[in-house]
Amino acid sequence: MKKIGISIIVLCLVLVFAFFKVPVQSVASSKDAHQTDFVVLSGTSTDVDTIYSENYQKKIKAQIERLKLTGNFSFKSPLLIKNPYGTNTTSIYMYFTTDIDSYVTYTISCDGYKDYSQTLNIKSTTGVTQTHEYSLIGAIPGETNTITLKLYTKSNQLINTLSFTYDAPELLGGNKYKTVTTTSYSEDDLQDNGLYCVLGNDVTEETNKKAYMRFYDENGVIRSEMPIKSYRPHRLLFKDNTMYYSISSTSIVGVDSSGYVKEFYNTGDYSLHHDYIFDTEGNFLVLATKKNDETSEDRIISINASTKEIKEIVNFKTVFKNYYTLTQKPSSADTLDWMHINSLGLVGNNSLIISSRETSTIIKLNTIYTNPSIDYMIGSDRFWDSTGYESKLLTKTSDFSMQAGQHYVTYEEDNSLPKGQYYLYMFNNNYCYSSTRSNYKWQNDTNYSNAFFTMKSGTSYYYKYLVNENARTVSLVSSIPVAYSPYVSSSQELYGQLIADSGMQMSWSVYNLDGTLLRTYQTTGGKFLYRVLQYDLKGYLFQ
Repeated sequence: MKKIGISIIVLCLVLVFAFFKVPVQSVASSKDAHQTDFVVLSGTSTDVDTIYSENYQKKIKAQIERLKLTGNFSFKSPLLIKNPYGTNTTSIYMYFTTDIDSYVTYTISCDGYKDYSQTLNIKSTTGVTQTHEYSLIGAIPGETNTITLKLYTKSNQLINTLSFTYDAPELLGGNKYKTVTTTSYSEDDLQDNGLYCVLGNDVTEETNKKAYMRFYDENGVIRSEMPIKSYRPHRLLFKDNTMYYSISSTSIVGVDSSGYVKEFYNTGDYSLHHDYIFDTEGNFLVLATKKNDETSEDRIISINASTKEIKEIVNFKTVFKNYYTLTQKPSSADTLDWMHINSLGLVGNNSLIISSRETSTIIKLNTIYTNPSIDYMIGSDRFWDSTGYESKLLTKTSDFSMQAGQHYVTYEEDNSLPKGQYYLYMFNNNYCYSSTRSNYKWQNDTNYSNAFFTMKSGTSYYYKYLVNENARTVSLVSSIPVAYSPYVSSSQELYGQLIADSGMQMSWSVYNLDGTLLRTYQTTGGKFLYRVLQYDLKGYLFQ
């Protein structure tokens, strides 16, 4: 009986091994003597619709998990796979284990380019781990890159070094995006705070044209290309080692730090546009258009992160019922885009700062989940005269020219300010126009003493307001002239510097907050850059 029992155990082990054992194919990482072996998975695809499907992602992940179980992967002999999940063109998936707690740094070197170095995120509060799973980004497309990894103890003692070469693939979106033209004005002051993420490049939600997110370093060199189905991402959101972004006008995904698409969200009877954020519970708040409706870009929906339930929480036709009746659809338009909401900012638990391009107005909404109501508005008293909303306008503390056609309004708290006061900053496009109130004479509105009324030439601004809710006032506390962009664009304050994307100029610039221009990045390949935001990817890919 004992022998029979042992035989059964052996048979079971053989069967288990046979189940997990998969034929492993490999390919050289480059054509030179410093190459290493990359594992080749079966059934992979470059079709973006296939890539962003749950079945495909699970199939690829299952292969990788089987490899991890059957292989004995060490730092000197890791599991390496080129972009297995299809979500990052030049990336390398890496997996290995160590006998001691450790962390990893890596440097990518390529002739003609500056080195790119990072410390990898080990997803542990201790700063070290024995299980290492990463996605290495930063390789120069179409070039032979040397990748050098270093393994360290928790006390920063070097354990080992691994180096190999990698012939990175060409960009899927075209080699013209490999670099952008940089012009430096005060280079010594420029800070390296991460990668510039270019979001949107003239791909509209009505088309099915493939689109891409592109990440550039401070030298204007691309370090990552991420394909999406269509339209554009509007910002990146991060939670629990996962990055969330839209891949079309009807889908948002969550991608973990290995490149695996672990979460899929759809927008149901709505299409998303312009912006989405997390609320305090980690659920999505999304600017939306109700499908097959006569109006557009005038709803806000919530998507529960756990159940994926979709709820409409704000209908601006209800909130601005009286104003809605004053607007008219242009004869050339398919729908009435009468508010054109283009950004969201969460205040507290249930209030929102929204930007309405069509009315050149910033609006604060309260009690958004139960009974959305207007707290205040920042806009022209002449524009809103006799609409029934005049009492909601904040009073200007000085005679400054108001924002016009603004984008990407950002809410900023400051602990040095009294309660009830905070900042709002934005890209002030400074272009006065409303297609749904064509009879309004913007040129006669004295609130816009420094604005422009043509798309051909002008000056846009970074604007920063101090809002005093107690006094019901708004003050202009900072104004920096930037390249003119009548539509789209963004501004971002980061570590004492300003990143201003002048979208219709196909450029973005970095300034000190005193207005000193440090560097300009100029690209091509479309009609506009919707937004350019900088992300350090710490807590996600890096630490």
